[in-house]
Amino acid sequence: MLNARDQIQLLINHLSHQENIFSKRKNQIVTMDGFSERNIIIFHQGIISGCRPNDDRLFVNFSAPRIFGLNEYIDTTLMYFRACTDISYECLPLVEAEKIIHEKNLWQAVSVNHMVTISQMLRYINNMTGVSSYAQVINCLCQLQAEPEIIRLRRTAADYIVDKSGLSRSTVMKLLAQFRAEGKVTLRKGLLMDIKDLE
Repeated sequence: MLNARDQIQLLINHLSHQENIFSKRKNQIVTMDGFSERNIIIFHQGIISGCRPNDDRLFVNFSAPRIFGLNEYIDTTLMYFRACTDISYECLPLVEAEKIIHEKNLWQAVSVNHMVTISQMLRYINNMTGVSSYAQVINCLCQLQAEPEIIRLRRTAADYIVDKSGLSRSTVMKLLAQFRAEGKVTLRKGLLMDIKDLE
């Protein structure tokens, strides 16, 4: 049985048209706006941030391959995408994607793609809503530790936590200073090097 990444790549292989692939540089924005019909977005390469438009809150960083917009019941205006690295992507009309999925019987790969997305969003909800500032900072540090090195070693822990949690910079800095003093966090020039015994 194929793993989740292979299932998503299988789906992309059937949906993608080489001539429709574009690229964006690090920090450039990708949105689903401006189309006359509903589209999906296929990310082929790179690391991408999913952010909330009204306050730029960071929901999740994810690595390609991934597809967004296949779920008709989720409003794609609830999230925009920012390139964390150089990326390649393409847009495809949803009706065309659904036709290919139906003809090629790719529903298992579609459901795996949905499950991966829902899993990441539920992780965000469980770790970041209805919990104390202390717990949010700990959760963010654990998530930052699990990020690819290209993110972890280029974003300060404070910036990452502020973007992810919406907490004030002063609150974040105070808690980071506390964790450093307790020997629970090692930072170098603001970058997270190590965490231990965070509860």
